[in-house]
Amino acid sequence: MNIIPLPPVEPPQDTSRIFDVSINPLDRLRTIEAGEFEDIVCQWASGYLANGEHYKNVAQMGGSKDSGRDIVAYLDDTMQTFDIFQCKRYKEPLSPSVYMSEFGKLCYYTMIGKYNMPRKYFIVASNGIGQDLRELVEHPKRINSQLIETWDKYCKPKRKIVADGLPLNDSIKEYVTNFDFSIVSEIAPQTLLEQFSKTSWYKYHFGGGLRKRPRVRKPQDELESDEVTMEYVCQLMQAYSQHEKKKITDIETLKTVRKLHGHFKRQRESFHNARALQRFTRDEFINDDVYDDLKNQVYHGVINTCEATYDQDLNRVDSTIERAQLLPIKTSELSDISILEKSGMCHDLVNDGEMRWVESEQKSTDI
Repeated sequence: MNIIPLPPVEPPQDTSRIFDVSINPLDRLRTIEAGEFEDIVCQWASGYLANGEHYKNVAQMGGSKDSGRDIVAYLDDTMQTFDIFQCKRYKEPLSPSVYMSEFGKLCYYTMIGKYNMPRKYFIVASNGIGQDLRELVEHPKRINSQLIETWDKYCKPKRKIVADGLPLNDSIKEYVTNFDFSIVSEIAPQTLLEQFSKTSWYKYHFGGGLRKRPRVRKPQDELESDEVTMEYVCQLMQAYSQHEKKKITDIETLKTVRKLHGHFKRQRESFHNARALQRFTRDEFINDDVYDDLKNQVYHGVINTCEATYDQDLNRVDSTIERAQLLPIKTSELSDISILEKSGMCHDLVNDGEMRWVESEQKSTDI
């Protein structure tokens, strides 16, 4: 058995469809090419099924030797209890004649113990299932008799189920007769689209644009424990200390200098906006590439300003931030980048070690 854990799905290279709303998603699903449908199914499995609460693991089975299991979703760590998702891309709704061999595989491979009886067996088809197959699924006992009646036509021939063909002997006939086909149901195209729309990949295939970027609330006055030790905070404190000619290592001390405390609050607000943009792009575009590209543009736009000579490091901060705010940064996916986001990316660059607010290498983390 060739079990292939779902690999990290690469972001689609073509982003032109993200904002397309010209084709109804259901109509597009019905006419989609086989290769893209396979991509959609894998992305749906990794983005929706694998993130579900009841599945411990989701795997894609290995090609022609999948034994009638395209995708298997395991319910526990033993990998003995699972659901099967069998995927079909056809130009027409599935008919019994098309699907009988799949029912034969399910019976045969569970009979010989290649895998356990699944808890549920789902048919996932680009055009759904036709009325005749639906009636069988709705009346599962009929599948037993019809599978036996049509076995020689749809299951016996060579390479339908096994390479040398599979005659219906007494053992197989008895097993098929008693098989519980009530485990079979359908993931309708509408349901597939609804579930797939909750993943980051949906827009690359069906358009519809990005979600609205959420409004970022101003951060609370108290710093979270992880932000206290961030490099940009430590270096700002050093810049404030140099400006005041006294050591400032905590927020309470900074509050005694009202102007600098206000300055610090503005820097934090911009940093939180940049981090919110990073989270948004990661959720919408699968990874951090869009945000990293934006941050790289900011870096090249401000680095000469940041590395100039200043009497005080606080002047370096202000001049660099002012330069960042004037940068004409815009992307086709995100449109304009706000002043707060561009300012915050400067602090993110300091966190990354790409820039420094202070010339001294000394750090102060006692805040």
